[in-house]
Amino acid sequence: GGLGRSWLVEPMVQLAENPDVASDGTSLTYRRNAVRALAELIEPSAAAVSSTARGDPALALVADPTAAASASQDAALACERLERMTLTLESLSVKERYPPRRYQDALPRDTSSRSFPDDSTPPPTTSRKALIVEIEDVTSASVEDNTEVPLGATSTSGRDDEYLSIASTSALTAAAYVSGAELHGVDALPGWSSPAAATAARALLQRAFGAATQHTDALDEQARENLARCLGESAPVLAHCLANEPEPRWGGEAEHDGRREPRPPAPELPPELAGVVQPASAESALVAATRLRRLIEMVGYPWIGRNENVVARVVPCVLRAMDHKNASVRREGCAALVAFVASVTRTELRWHGAALLDAASSTLSASSPEVFGAAAAAHVRTALAVCPDDTRDPGLTAAFTAILEAANSRGHEPEVAAAWVVEAPALIAALKLSVASHLDKIFTPLLSWLHARDDAVACGAASCLELTCKMTWPRIPGHAASLWPDVARAYAEADARGAADELRTQLKNLAAVLQLAAGDAFEEVWCRSKNEPVPSELEPLIAYLESLPARVVSGSK
Repeated sequence: GGLGRSWLVEPMVQLAENPDVASDGTSLTYRRNAVRALAELIEPSAAAVSSTARGDPALALVADPTAAASASQDAALACERLERMTLTLESLSVKERYPPRRYQDALPRDTSSRSFPDDSTPPPTTSRKALIVEIEDVTSASVEDNTEVPLGATSTSGRDDEYLSIASTSALTAAAYVSGAELHGVDALPGWSSPAAATAARALLQRAFGAATQHTDALDEQARENLARCLGESAPVLAHCLANEPEPRWGGEAEHDGRREPRPPAPELPPELAGVVQPASAESALVAATRLRRLIEMVGYPWIGRNENVVARVVPCVLRAMDHKNASVRREGCAALVAFVASVTRTELRWHGAALLDAASSTLSASSPEVFGAAAAAHVRTALAVCPDDTRDPGLTAAFTAILEAANSRGHEPEVAAAWVVEAPALIAALKLSVASHLDKIFTPLLSWLHARDDAVACGAASCLELTCKMTWPRIPGHAASLWPDVARAYAEADARGAADELRTQLKNLAAVLQLAAGDAFEEVWCRSKNEPVPSELEPLIAYLESLPARVVSGSK
């Protein structure tokens, strides 16, 4: 195995160092083959993926401790090969290394036996027009039944026998190692990667796809546009790796749950790639979900929606990742959905909103503690991205009800509390006074989280209570008396925390809002505390409330 790898790598180094050896087709073919061979060597092994995955019991059962110990060495080797791939890509012309503008599965197959004029248009058809969630292929004139269609005649970039361009191959390779954004337990850096490999991967993407005048590792607009086309072209490969094995069912049991929204069909993998792409497995699905998330994050707004059919091809891949049976894949799928809804407009999501909301809701309700944070972020942000800005919108109300039920039934789990106080405020701010009917269910978990061991959870609960009181201030007088004991206790016990000053500042703001909203109903409660023995730690809060200006109630004449 080692001899084979050195035989594959060394010619690429010599080729990259001599970019002007020749301009004939043989030289270009050799360079493209060198990039593909390097991509195969850089591909994370199944042992490395399973041994570095976190929060996945299924992968932990097959994890190899030896592979985990050598993960840093494999990442260093991948970093070196990514740098070699960058040099080899730079030796190609822009036309050779940039992605195509049309996808292979949207092109006619028979182009060698028939020639069509450039201004030809597809013949009229009597079938219905395809929905936006479907992949609408461009059909050519009908071919006789006895005409044999050559399978390798058309390529994505105009070159023969190339069904996945060099650009998409390179983008998928780099996306497996580049770092991303952290999200509630979803690591910014894959376990099989390293900071050096992430830097080399990002440099590859910029130098191969970006503008020639840019000499920085930050992706420019040209690189993001090219990555968007790579994302659309590689969608069949990602969907293939994210495919779930069918679950065993009893006889007569329905194959699909009728209560769930139907999933849009995923783009089909060309038969020519079926024997080249890795078979669907838990390890390959995790790598594919990581690549999907990283590509979406790097492309961002507006390039995903601006390029043709990218949205329709990415949505099925995201749904497959969220519906996967492995926890680590679902977690990456939720993070991919968060990045996706932030990269497109509400208009571009109009035909996919129901399926995305259903997937987010299903993942949230059945999530383990390790997945809940990412699932809550996907649930809330998808609802805000899809539903209209109406405080009485049923979609927003259903989303808030689902996350509120999770807070009341699973509030004792630290992961649930930590994610809830971060994600729920956005829904509360969107619904405003409409959450007043849920005040009892909102206050119960938030008041208990004021005494949580985690300082971030306690501060977040205080901030969320303040926001809730602001949004529902007409209903606060009836709840002010029940809020004061927990606020006073949390303020008095803040000395034991590392973030004592921050928590006390948040509690002062909360007390001021309660005083303003409830008036005499709240003042009567805390004034009663002055007649009782008051802990010395609580005296600053009492003094602060006494210093507030009196609440003036205007009377009608």
